Amino acid sequence: MTALYNFALFLLLLVSLPKLLFDYVIKKKYRKSFLARLFPQCPTPHKKPLIWLHSVSMGETKALSTLVPHIRKTHPNAFIYVTTGTETGQEEAKKRIKEADGIGYLPFDFSWIMKKMVRKLQPALLILIEGDFWLNLIKETKKRGGKVFLANGKLSEKSLKRHLAAPFFSRPLFSAIDHFFLQSDLYQQRFLKLGVPPEKLTVTGNLKFDIPPPPLADLPRLQKKYRLAENDRIITLGSTHEGEESLLIQVLLPLLDEDPHLKILVVPRHPERFASVKEKICHPQIRVVDEMGILPACYKLSYLAIVGGSFVTHVGGHDIFEPVKLGVPTLYGPYMYGQVDLDKKLTASGAGKKVTKETLPQEIRSFLRDPSLHQSMAQKGKELAQTVMGASLRTWNHISLADN
Repeated sequence: MTALYNFALFLLLLVSLPKLLFDYVIKKKYRKSFLARLFPQCPTPHKKPLIWLHSVSMGETKALSTLVPHIRKTHPNAFIYVTTGTETGQEEAKKRIKEADGIGYLPFDFSWIMKKMVRKLQPALLILIEGDFWLNLIKETKKRGGKVFLANGKLSEKSLKRHLAAPFFSRPLFSAIDHFFLQSDLYQQRFLKLGVPPEKLTVTGNLKFDIPPPPLADLPRLQKKYRLAENDRIITLGSTHEGEESLLIQVLLPLLDEDPHLKILVVPRHPERFASVKEKICHPQIRVVDEMGILPACYKLSYLAIVGGSFVTHVGGHDIFEPVKLGVPTLYGPYMYGQVDLDKKLTASGAGKKVTKETLPQEIRSFLRDPSLHQSMAQKGKELAQTVMGASLRTWNHISLADN
Protein backbone atom coordinates (compact mmCIF):
# COMPACT_ATOMS: atom_id res chain seq x y z
CA MET A 1 0.00 0.00 0.00
CA THR A 2 2.76 2.46 0.98
CA ALA A 3 4.76 1.76 -2.17
CA LEU A 4 1.69 2.25 -4.36
CA TYR A 5 0.81 5.49 -2.56
CA ASN A 6 4.37 6.83 -2.92
CA PHE A 7 4.34 5.94 -6.61
CA ALA A 8 1.01 7.76 -7.08
CA LEU A 9 2.40 10.83 -5.30
CA PHE A 10 5.52 10.74 -7.46
CA LEU A 11 3.43 10.51 -10.64
CA LEU A 12 1.27 13.40 -9.47
CA LEU A 13 4.35 15.51 -8.78
CA LEU A 14 5.81 14.57 -12.16
CA VAL A 15 2.63 15.50 -14.03
CA SER A 16 2.34 18.76 -12.09
CA LEU A 17 6.00 19.70 -12.52
CA PRO A 18 5.67 21.78 -15.73
CA LYS A 19 2.94 23.93 -14.19
CA LEU A 20 4.79 24.14 -10.87
CA LEU A 21 7.95 25.31 -12.62
CA PHE A 22 6.00 27.82 -14.72
CA ASP A 23 4.31 29.21 -11.61
CA TYR A 24 7.59 29.18 -9.68
CA VAL A 25 9.71 30.91 -12.34
CA ILE A 26 7.26 33.12 -14.23
CA LYS A 27 4.49 33.85 -11.72
CA LYS A 28 6.87 33.76 -8.73
CA LYS A 29 4.51 31.49 -6.78
CA TYR A 30 5.62 28.96 -4.14
CA ARG A 31 8.99 30.75 -3.71
CA LYS A 32 8.91 30.29 0.05
CA SER A 33 7.16 26.95 0.25
CA PHE A 34 8.27 24.62 -2.57
CA LEU A 35 11.83 23.88 -1.47
CA ALA A 36 10.80 23.99 2.19
CA ARG A 37 8.29 21.20 1.50
CA LEU A 38 10.78 19.16 -0.50
CA PHE A 39 13.70 19.59 1.95
CA PRO A 40 12.04 20.28 5.33
CA GLN A 41 13.88 21.77 8.27
CA CYS A 42 12.09 20.84 11.46
CA PRO A 43 12.88 22.06 14.99
CA THR A 44 14.34 20.01 17.81
CA PRO A 45 11.73 19.82 20.59
CA HIS A 46 14.36 19.50 23.37
CA LYS A 47 12.78 16.36 24.84
CA LYS A 48 9.51 18.14 25.64
CA PRO A 49 6.28 16.33 24.72
CA LEU A 50 5.43 17.58 21.24
CA ILE A 51 1.95 18.49 19.99
CA TRP A 52 1.81 18.90 16.22
CA LEU A 53 -1.05 20.81 14.60
CA HIS A 54 -1.50 21.00 10.83
CA SER A 55 -3.70 23.18 8.62
CA VAL A 56 -3.65 23.90 4.90
CA SER A 57 -4.31 27.55 4.19
CA MET A 58 -5.32 30.80 5.85
CA GLY A 59 -8.88 29.90 6.85
CA GLU A 60 -7.92 26.57 8.38
CA THR A 61 -5.00 28.22 10.19
CA LYS A 62 -7.34 30.75 11.76
CA ALA A 63 -9.49 27.85 12.95
CA LEU A 64 -6.42 26.02 14.29
CA SER A 65 -5.34 29.13 16.21
CA THR A 66 -8.41 28.94 18.45
CA LEU A 67 -7.21 25.61 19.89
CA VAL A 68 -3.70 26.73 20.80
CA PRO A 69 -4.49 28.83 23.93
CA HIS A 70 -6.40 25.88 25.42
CA ILE A 71 -3.50 23.54 24.63
CA ARG A 72 -0.97 25.90 26.20
CA LYS A 73 -3.11 26.31 29.31
CA THR A 74 -3.33 22.56 29.96
CA HIS A 75 0.16 21.69 28.65
CA PRO A 76 2.40 24.63 29.63
CA ASN A 77 5.58 22.62 29.06
CA ALA A 78 4.65 21.05 25.73
CA PHE A 79 6.43 21.92 22.49
CA ILE A 80 3.70 23.17 20.12
CA TYR A 81 4.60 22.77 16.46
CA VAL A 82 2.37 24.17 13.69
CA THR A 83 2.64 23.33 10.00
CA THR A 84 0.75 24.68 7.01
CA GLY A 85 0.49 23.68 3.37
CA THR A 86 0.45 27.15 1.81
CA GLU A 87 2.31 30.43 2.10
CA THR A 88 -0.84 32.31 3.09
CA GLY A 89 -1.39 29.79 5.87
CA GLN A 90 2.22 30.21 6.99
CA GLU A 91 1.92 34.00 7.19
CA GLU A 92 -1.31 33.69 9.14
CA ALA A 93 0.25 31.22 11.59
CA LYS A 94 3.23 33.50 12.25
CA LYS A 95 0.96 36.48 12.75
CA ARG A 96 -1.70 34.82 14.86
CA ILE A 97 -0.20 31.88 16.84
CA LYS A 98 2.25 33.45 19.26
CA GLU A 99 2.11 30.47 21.63
CA ALA A 100 3.68 28.12 19.07
CA ASP A 101 7.28 27.00 19.68
CA GLY A 102 7.83 26.28 16.00
CA ILE A 103 6.08 27.01 12.70
CA GLY A 104 6.96 25.39 9.37
CA TYR A 105 5.67 23.90 6.13
CA LEU A 106 4.32 20.36 5.95
CA PRO A 107 6.64 18.37 3.66
CA PHE A 108 5.43 16.43 0.66
CA ASP A 109 3.99 13.18 1.99
CA PHE A 110 6.63 10.77 0.68
CA SER A 111 7.37 8.00 3.18
CA TRP A 112 11.14 8.66 3.33
CA ILE A 113 10.57 12.35 4.12
CA MET A 114 7.85 11.74 6.70
CA LYS A 115 9.74 8.90 8.35
CA LYS A 116 12.73 11.16 8.98
CA MET A 117 10.63 14.08 10.16
CA VAL A 118 8.39 12.10 12.52
CA ARG A 119 11.42 10.27 13.94
CA LYS A 120 12.97 13.62 14.82
CA LEU A 121 9.82 15.27 16.19
CA GLN A 122 8.32 12.24 18.01
CA PRO A 123 4.84 13.83 18.27
CA ALA A 124 2.70 12.70 21.18
CA LEU A 125 -0.33 14.23 19.45
CA LEU A 126 -1.02 15.05 15.81
CA ILE A 127 -4.08 17.24 15.22
CA LEU A 128 -5.21 17.68 11.62
CA ILE A 129 -7.62 20.48 10.74
CA GLU A 130 -10.74 20.00 8.58
CA GLY A 131 -9.75 17.41 5.98
CA ASP A 132 -6.08 17.45 5.06
CA PHE A 133 -5.35 13.72 5.32
CA TRP A 134 -1.82 12.47 4.56
CA LEU A 135 -1.32 8.73 4.78
CA ASN A 136 2.43 8.62 5.50
CA LEU A 137 2.25 11.42 8.07
CA ILE A 138 -0.54 9.60 9.91
CA LYS A 139 1.05 6.16 9.57
CA GLU A 140 4.49 7.26 10.82
CA THR A 141 2.98 9.14 13.77
CA LYS A 142 1.01 6.06 14.82
CA LYS A 143 4.03 3.81 14.33
CA ARG A 144 5.98 5.90 16.86
CA GLY A 145 3.23 5.86 19.48
CA GLY A 146 1.54 9.19 18.76
CA LYS A 147 -2.21 9.71 18.67
CA VAL A 148 -3.93 11.28 15.65
CA PHE A 149 -7.08 13.40 15.79
CA LEU A 150 -9.11 15.30 13.24
CA ALA A 151 -10.42 18.64 14.53
CA ASN A 152 -13.01 20.87 12.86
CA GLY A 153 -13.60 17.91 10.57
CA LYS A 154 -15.61 18.23 7.39
CA LEU A 155 -16.11 16.18 4.24
CA SER A 156 -17.58 17.56 1.03
CA GLU A 157 -19.93 15.53 -1.16
CA LYS A 158 -17.20 15.43 -3.80
CA SER A 159 -14.62 14.08 -1.32
CA LEU A 160 -17.12 11.51 -0.05
CA LYS A 161 -17.61 10.15 -3.58
CA ARG A 162 -13.86 10.06 -4.15
CA HIS A 163 -13.21 8.12 -0.94
CA LEU A 164 -16.09 5.72 -1.63
CA ALA A 165 -14.53 4.99 -5.01
CA ALA A 166 -11.16 4.14 -3.42
CA PRO A 167 -11.84 2.04 -0.28
CA PHE A 168 -8.42 0.39 -0.54
CA PHE A 169 -6.97 3.82 0.30
CA SER A 170 -9.68 5.31 2.53
CA ARG A 171 -10.10 2.40 4.97
CA PRO A 172 -6.48 2.22 6.18
CA LEU A 173 -6.30 6.02 6.22
CA PHE A 174 -9.37 6.58 8.39
CA SER A 175 -8.84 3.53 10.59
CA ALA A 176 -5.50 5.02 11.67
CA ILE A 177 -7.15 8.19 13.02
CA ASP A 178 -8.02 7.84 16.71
CA HIS A 179 -11.01 10.19 16.73
CA PHE A 180 -12.85 12.62 14.48
CA PHE A 181 -14.16 15.88 16.00
CA LEU A 182 -16.58 17.29 13.46
CA GLN A 183 -18.28 20.57 12.62
CA SER A 184 -21.82 19.22 12.23
CA ASP A 185 -24.18 16.25 11.99
CA LEU A 186 -24.01 16.47 8.19
CA TYR A 187 -20.30 15.60 8.19
CA GLN A 188 -20.86 12.90 10.80
CA GLN A 189 -23.29 11.17 8.42
CA ARG A 190 -20.77 11.35 5.59
CA PHE A 191 -17.99 9.77 7.64
CA LEU A 192 -20.40 7.03 8.72
CA LYS A 193 -21.00 6.26 5.03
CA LEU A 194 -17.25 5.67 4.73
CA GLY A 195 -17.41 3.04 7.44
CA VAL A 196 -15.89 5.08 10.27
CA PRO A 197 -17.28 3.59 13.53
CA PRO A 198 -19.81 5.89 15.25
CA GLU A 199 -17.87 5.72 18.52
CA LYS A 200 -14.97 7.50 16.76
CA LEU A 201 -17.16 10.44 15.65
CA THR A 202 -18.07 13.42 17.86
CA VAL A 203 -19.73 16.67 16.75
CA THR A 204 -18.07 19.55 18.61
CA GLY A 205 -18.92 22.50 16.33
CA ASN A 206 -17.00 24.81 14.04
CA LEU A 207 -13.73 26.28 15.33
CA LYS A 208 -14.12 29.25 12.97
CA PHE A 209 -16.98 30.49 15.13
CA ASP A 210 -14.40 31.20 17.86
CA ILE A 211 -12.01 33.30 15.76
CA PRO A 212 -11.73 36.69 17.54
CA PRO A 213 -12.75 39.91 15.74
CA PRO A 214 -10.08 42.05 14.02
CA PRO A 215 -8.26 44.67 16.12
CA LEU A 216 -9.94 48.08 15.88
CA ALA A 217 -6.51 49.71 15.49
CA ASP A 218 -6.39 48.44 11.88
CA LEU A 219 -9.50 50.32 10.82
CA PRO A 220 -8.23 53.95 10.67
CA ARG A 221 -5.17 52.83 8.68
CA LEU A 222 -7.37 51.04 6.15
CA GLN A 223 -9.72 54.02 5.87
CA LYS A 224 -6.76 56.27 5.12
CA LYS A 225 -5.00 53.93 2.67
CA TYR A 226 -8.13 53.14 0.66
CA ARG A 227 -9.57 56.68 0.84
CA LEU A 228 -12.75 55.83 2.69
CA ALA A 229 -14.75 58.66 4.25
CA GLU A 230 -16.78 58.37 7.45
CA ASN A 231 -20.05 58.85 5.55
CA ASP A 232 -19.23 56.24 2.89
CA ARG A 233 -21.28 53.06 2.78
CA ILE A 234 -18.90 50.24 1.94
CA ILE A 235 -19.64 46.95 0.25
CA THR A 236 -16.81 44.42 0.53
CA LEU A 237 -16.45 41.72 -2.10
CA GLY A 238 -14.49 39.17 -0.07
CA SER A 239 -12.32 36.27 -1.27
CA THR A 240 -13.16 36.76 -4.94
CA HIS A 241 -11.90 34.44 -7.68
CA GLU A 242 -11.16 35.02 -11.34
CA GLY A 243 -14.38 35.83 -13.15
CA GLU A 244 -16.21 37.00 -10.04
CA GLU A 245 -14.87 40.55 -9.94
CA SER A 246 -16.11 41.39 -13.43
CA LEU A 247 -19.46 39.66 -12.82
CA LEU A 248 -20.13 41.41 -9.51
CA ILE A 249 -18.88 44.83 -10.56
CA GLN A 250 -21.05 44.73 -13.68
CA VAL A 251 -24.02 44.18 -11.37
CA LEU A 252 -22.93 46.95 -8.99
CA LEU A 253 -22.11 49.71 -11.51
CA PRO A 254 -25.69 51.08 -11.74
CA LEU A 255 -25.79 51.30 -7.93
CA LEU A 256 -22.52 53.26 -7.88
CA ASP A 257 -23.99 55.74 -10.35
CA GLU A 258 -26.96 56.25 -8.03
CA ASP A 259 -24.91 56.90 -4.88
CA PRO A 260 -21.53 58.72 -4.87
CA HIS A 261 -20.96 57.66 -1.24
CA LEU A 262 -21.21 53.97 -2.08
CA LYS A 263 -17.72 52.42 -2.18
CA ILE A 264 -16.63 48.92 -3.14
CA LEU A 265 -13.68 47.08 -1.59
CA VAL A 266 -12.54 44.15 -3.73
CA VAL A 267 -10.45 41.60 -1.80
CA PRO A 268 -9.13 38.85 -4.14
CA ARG A 269 -8.71 35.43 -2.57
CA HIS A 270 -5.16 34.89 -3.87
CA PRO A 271 -2.36 37.47 -3.52
CA GLU A 272 -0.84 36.64 -6.91
CA ARG A 273 -3.99 38.13 -8.49
CA PHE A 274 -3.76 41.52 -6.75
CA ALA A 275 -1.91 43.23 -9.62
CA SER A 276 -4.02 41.78 -12.44
CA VAL A 277 -7.30 42.66 -10.70
CA LYS A 278 -6.05 46.21 -10.12
CA GLU A 279 -5.23 46.56 -13.81
CA LYS A 280 -8.74 45.52 -14.85
CA ILE A 281 -10.63 47.79 -12.45
CA CYS A 282 -10.60 51.54 -12.96
CA HIS A 283 -13.47 53.28 -11.18
CA PRO A 284 -13.29 56.13 -8.64
CA GLN A 285 -15.62 54.32 -6.21
CA ILE A 286 -13.90 50.92 -6.33
CA ARG A 287 -10.76 49.98 -4.36
CA VAL A 288 -8.75 46.79 -4.78
CA VAL A 289 -7.24 45.62 -1.48
CA ASP A 290 -3.67 44.43 -2.03
CA GLU A 291 -2.85 43.09 1.45
CA MET A 292 -3.18 39.67 3.03
CA GLY A 293 -4.86 39.00 6.35
CA ILE A 294 -7.07 42.09 6.56
CA LEU A 295 -10.33 40.74 5.13
CA PRO A 296 -11.99 40.67 8.60
CA ALA A 297 -11.07 44.34 9.08
CA CYS A 298 -12.55 45.16 5.67
CA TYR A 299 -15.74 43.39 6.68
CA LYS A 300 -15.78 45.34 9.95
CA LEU A 301 -15.79 48.61 7.98
CA SER A 302 -18.58 47.43 5.71
CA TYR A 303 -22.26 48.18 5.46
CA LEU A 304 -22.72 44.99 3.46
CA ALA A 305 -20.57 41.95 2.61
CA ILE A 306 -20.70 39.82 -0.53
CA VAL A 307 -18.63 36.66 -0.12
CA GLY A 308 -16.89 35.28 -3.21
CA GLY A 309 -16.09 31.75 -4.25
CA SER A 310 -19.85 31.31 -4.54
CA PHE A 311 -20.62 32.92 -7.91
CA VAL A 312 -18.36 30.57 -9.88
CA THR A 313 -18.99 26.85 -10.12
CA HIS A 314 -15.57 25.37 -9.25
CA VAL A 315 -14.91 26.70 -5.71
CA GLY A 316 -17.88 25.87 -3.48
CA GLY A 317 -17.93 29.00 -1.34
CA HIS A 318 -15.84 30.48 1.47
CA ASP A 319 -16.37 31.42 5.11
CA ILE A 320 -19.69 33.30 5.11
CA PHE A 321 -19.73 33.40 8.91
CA GLU A 322 -16.73 35.75 9.07
CA PRO A 323 -18.70 38.94 8.28
CA VAL A 324 -21.90 37.67 9.92
CA LYS A 325 -20.37 37.45 13.40
CA LEU A 326 -19.20 41.07 13.03
CA GLY A 327 -22.80 42.18 12.57
CA VAL A 328 -22.46 42.78 8.83
CA PRO A 329 -25.40 41.71 6.61
CA THR A 330 -24.02 39.08 4.26
CA LEU A 331 -24.95 37.94 0.76
CA TYR A 332 -23.41 35.07 -1.18
CA GLY A 333 -23.89 33.23 -4.44
CA PRO A 334 -25.64 29.98 -5.34
CA TYR A 335 -22.57 27.70 -5.44
CA MET A 336 -22.04 26.83 -1.77
CA TYR A 337 -21.51 23.07 -1.94
CA GLY A 338 -18.29 23.36 0.09
CA GLN A 339 -20.02 25.26 2.92
CA VAL A 340 -23.36 23.47 3.15
CA ASP A 341 -23.58 23.61 6.94
CA LEU A 342 -22.82 27.33 7.15
CA ASP A 343 -25.30 28.03 4.37
CA LYS A 344 -28.03 26.18 6.28
CA LYS A 345 -27.25 27.97 9.56
CA LEU A 346 -27.32 31.44 8.01
CA THR A 347 -30.47 30.76 6.00
CA ALA A 348 -32.34 29.30 8.98
CA SER A 349 -31.39 32.17 11.30
CA GLY A 350 -31.88 34.95 8.75
CA ALA A 351 -28.29 36.10 9.34
CA GLY A 352 -27.33 35.80 5.66
CA LYS A 353 -28.92 35.30 2.27
CA LYS A 354 -28.12 33.32 -0.85
CA VAL A 355 -28.60 35.29 -4.08
CA THR A 356 -28.00 35.00 -7.81
CA LYS A 357 -26.42 37.59 -10.08
CA GLU A 358 -29.97 38.40 -11.26
CA THR A 359 -31.41 38.99 -7.78
CA LEU A 360 -28.30 40.64 -6.30
CA PRO A 361 -28.98 44.27 -7.43
CA GLN A 362 -32.46 44.31 -5.89
CA GLU A 363 -31.22 42.72 -2.67
CA ILE A 364 -28.51 45.36 -2.32
CA ARG A 365 -31.00 48.16 -3.05
CA SER A 366 -33.27 46.79 -0.33
CA PHE A 367 -30.49 46.99 2.26
CA LEU A 368 -29.41 50.47 1.12
CA ARG A 369 -32.95 51.87 1.20
CA ASP A 370 -34.32 50.12 4.29
CA PRO A 371 -32.20 50.63 7.45
CA SER A 372 -34.54 48.40 9.45
CA LEU A 373 -33.81 45.46 7.12
CA HIS A 374 -30.08 46.10 7.53
CA GLN A 375 -30.36 46.32 11.32
CA SER A 376 -32.48 43.18 11.52
CA MET A 377 -30.01 40.98 9.62
CA ALA A 378 -27.04 42.48 11.49
CA GLN A 379 -28.70 41.68 14.84
CA LYS A 380 -29.56 38.14 13.76
CA GLY A 381 -25.91 37.62 12.83
CA LYS A 382 -24.72 38.71 16.27
CA GLU A 383 -27.30 36.48 17.95
CA LEU A 384 -26.24 33.50 15.84
CA ALA A 385 -22.60 34.12 16.78
CA GLN A 386 -23.47 33.96 20.47
CA THR A 387 -25.26 30.62 20.10
CA VAL A 388 -22.53 28.78 18.19
CA MET A 389 -19.36 29.82 20.02
CA GLY A 390 -17.36 27.46 22.24
CA ALA A 391 -16.25 24.80 19.75
CA SER A 392 -12.55 25.30 20.48
CA LEU A 393 -12.86 24.54 24.19
CA ARG A 394 -15.25 21.63 23.56
CA THR A 395 -12.90 20.16 20.95
CA TRP A 396 -9.83 20.43 23.14
CA ASN A 397 -11.63 19.00 26.18
CA HIS A 398 -12.67 15.98 24.10
CA ILE A 399 -9.15 15.55 22.70
CA SER A 400 -7.72 15.68 26.22
CA LEU A 401 -10.13 12.96 27.36
CA ALA A 402 -9.46 10.81 24.28
CA ASP A 403 -5.71 11.15 24.81
CA ASN A 404 -5.85 9.64 28.30
